[in-house]
Amino acid sequence: MRIYNNFRNQCLPPQSQVVAIGNFDGVHSGHRSLFALACARARKAGLESAVLTFQPHPLKLLFPTRRVFLITSYERKVELIAACNIDNLVIAPFDHAFADLSAVEFAEQVLALHLGAAVVIVGENYAFGRNREGTLATLTELGREFGFAVEVAPAFQIDGELVSSTKIRAAIMQGDIERAARFLGRECAITGQVVRGKGRGRGIGFPTANLVSEVELYPKEGVYAVWVEYQGQRFKGVMNIGYNPTFADTGLTVEVHILDFDEDLYGRDLKIIFVKRLRSEKSCSGIEELRSLIAADVTSARKILSFTLAT
Repeated sequence: MRIYNNFRNQCLPPQSQVVAIGNFDGVHSGHRSLFALACARARKAGLESAVLTFQPHPLKLLFPTRRVFLITSYERKVELIAACNIDNLVIAPFDHAFADLSAVEFAEQVLALHLGAAVVIVGENYAFGRNREGTLATLTELGREFGFAVEVAPAFQIDGELVSSTKIRAAIMQGDIERAARFLGRECAITGQVVRGKGRGRGIGFPTANLVSEVELYPKEGVYAVWVEYQGQRFKGVMNIGYNPTFADTGLTVEVHILDFDEDLYGRDLKIIFVKRLRSEKSCSGIEELRSLIAADVTSARKILSFTLAT
């Protein structure tokens, strides 16, 4: 896949691309169905497939004080799109100048001139241009003027329910890992680097690796059965996301106890694959109650993970 980090810096050959447009946060099952449609149309017509997406997410520019919980980082999004056999990924830096483009300017300058669109594929609720002034009807009309066709991708459903980034985001925030993974079409996971924590876990017999991650969206606070991916292998684990109420901590911590594992991981990167939420955080009366609670979590995680494939 060729990556063009700024659409303004190149002009793809006229009418050479089947272009899918969107934010594509999470690159979920619905997004991948749209990419598959673009690839199929491109192969049939002897064209190339392209994806146009935006960096940063438009909401970060339009609502700077609002916290945007993205499912995937920009880098991870690029990796996931690359895995979909797309020929060209074109990034539109979403700045004020881009946001101020009219619908006509977007169609002519971005799609026709810079992307060389022959076919544009969008979702059924697509809107574009300054203040979202352009509708599907507008895009179709402009396509006739500037030389590209418009196709609306069919809504993608799982179990009769429309798949969307919004629903996946909500499921993760509610700790509903199974629902999030089903809509994503892959494991719900985060990556992070192991940093030094307070060392409490080792002191009570359950050493933990404390993670710092660039992800914006963590599952709901609580305890989870997880797979821990490290150096090409997967290990069973129990992860806690929360504020350690037993010790009255104030900052969010993300820490994992890896079962049957005893290696120095400081500075190493781990991938955490969430399997099931076990419980909410609980404030214990003391170390002994906490130790018993964690032991029960480990037992539950072993049982759950024993029925889950490690690869």
